[in-house]
Amino acid sequence: MSKAAWSLAAALLAPATLSAQVGHDPARSPYRPIGARTNLSLVGGYLGGSGGKLGIGPSDGFLVGARYEMRLTGPTDASLTISRGQFDRLIPNPNAPADSQITGPVSQSVIFVDAALQILLTGDKTWNRLAPYLGASLGLGFGSGVPADSSGFRYATKFLTGPLLGVRLYPGGGLTFRVEGRLTFWRLRYPSGFFANPARAPTDPPLLNPDVESDTDWTAHPTVLIGLGWAFRL
Repeated sequence: MSKAAWSLAAALLAPATLSAQVGHDPARSPYRPIGARTNLSLVGGYLGGSGGKLGIGPSDGFLVGARYEMRLTGPTDASLTISRGQFDRLIPNPNAPADSQITGPVSQSVIFVDAALQILLTGDKTWNRLAPYLGASLGLGFGSGVPADSSGFRYATKFLTGPLLGVRLYPGGGLTFRVEGRLTFWRLRYPSGFFANPARAPTDPPLLNPDVESDTDWTAHPTVLIGLGWAFRL
């Protein structure tokens, strides 16, 4: 073969050699596409946080529920979660003397219904079978009645919102496992009677000082959820 022919062959082979050295071998890549667009799962966890300045809002309890999740487009998922929890709260008595105005705790159940948008941080693929995500939720909390509380305070229907961060594991066969952290906020509202001197002890201070305290109170609730589900095409 002439020198010119050798030069031409080397020029033709060089791009192929370089391309073989760039990027991952698809069979060994840590990234895998998420083919399933729908996920149904059971979730459970713990909701903590503050019961407000008086401790009379529900907090510190376990919850269980179910979640439906679907892919919208690209790396964006939407979910609907329904859960129920049993929580502790204190009982206010604004008409009692100052040393007995707060009693308890008692138990109150709350049903949560929330919708969330999530962005997958690895796009529409998993990395080593993991799919981390972040997002935000909006929803409602529906509290049960508490017969022991005759103060006029109610946790009945509350708007709730907050950010979330989690990761899903796809071990194979459609099975999914998730760990998720949330910070959920809702607002408590206190009746006007909380700002008046107690009827049974008029010289004692009220539950709340009307000069410096508001009749509303935003409370924050760190929540950890664990889920076991099944992913499938719909």
